[in-house]
Amino acid sequence: MNIEQLEADIAALYDECLERIEPFHRKLDLFLVPESLAKKTLAATGLSISDHWVCIDNFGIIHALVQHGNPISEARRGQIAIEKADFLQFIEVLLDPDEIRMIGKTQKTNLPLIQFEKIIEDKKVVVKEIRTISSQRKKKVSRLVFHTMYKTKATKHDALGGFENP
Repeated sequence: MNIEQLEADIAALYDECLERIEPFHRKLDLFLVPESLAKKTLAATGLSISDHWVCIDNFGIIHALVQHGNPISEARRGQIAIEKADFLQFIEVLLDPDEIRMIGKTQKTNLPLIQFEKIIEDKKVVVKEIRTISSQRKKKVSRLVFHTMYKTKATKHDALGGFENP
C-alpha cells in the first residue's frame, strides 16, 4: 500500500469536488481492510469488515465539507472546521484508530454506522464509515465507504482514552 499515492488520489478527488459544477460520482477503492483492523473492529462493534474495500467518494467529501467545513458554524458546535489536509489523514485515522465503535444506523438505509477516532496533533479526528454492501450480484464488492468526518480540540479526557460523541 503506497500511502503517498493514496493521499495524492484523495487530494485530486477533493480538488475535483471543489472545481466541478455539474453532478458526478467518482469513488476511489483505496485498499482492502487489513486483517488487524478487521479484528479490532469486530471486537469493538461485533461487525465483520473482513474482505471489505475501504472507499472514499465525492459524496462523502462534499457531505463532510457542507456539514463540517464552515469555521463559524463549527466553532458554535465546539468543533474545528475540516480542511483538505484532514481528508489526507483519513487513512491514518482508519488504519490506526484510538477508538472504534458502532454508533447506530444510517437514517435512510438503516446500515450500521461505525466511528473511528484518533488524536492527531492535539485534535480529535472522527471518521464515520457506512454503506457495507453484501450482495455479490453484478460483481458488487463489500465496501466500507467514508461517510463524514469532523474534528474537535482534544481534551485531557480524550488523551486518557475517554472519548465522547459531540
